[in-house]
Amino acid sequence: MTISNLQEALPMPESQRATLPLIDVEDGLKVVLVALPKGVKIAPHQAPYTASAQLLTGRIEVLKGETWIPMIPGDRVVFDKDQPHALTGLESSYVLVTHMRSQER
Repeated sequence: MTISNLQEALPMPESQRATLPLIDVEDGLKVVLVALPKGVKIAPHQAPYTASAQLLTGRIEVLKGETWIPMIPGDRVVFDKDQPHALTGLESSYVLVTHMRSQER
């Protein structure tokens, strides 16, 4: 799958996040495109595997453990297994989220 226009592939919603799975290998790698409108928050949560968030457009803040990290396009943050994390859209943003499920087998 080739995406040349993020807005066409996954229109930015107004008041909640939207997701588009790009890769999903059972018990393996999962990659999801997330559209995160300005002001929308993804509540703190944990994953039973390593994950990462790479900002493609916009500006967000990411909670990693107990620290909020501001992100600009191109920034990537890796979350350890079971590490609390959250996201907040400071601007309407597109984020590439990767779940590395196979590393935990």
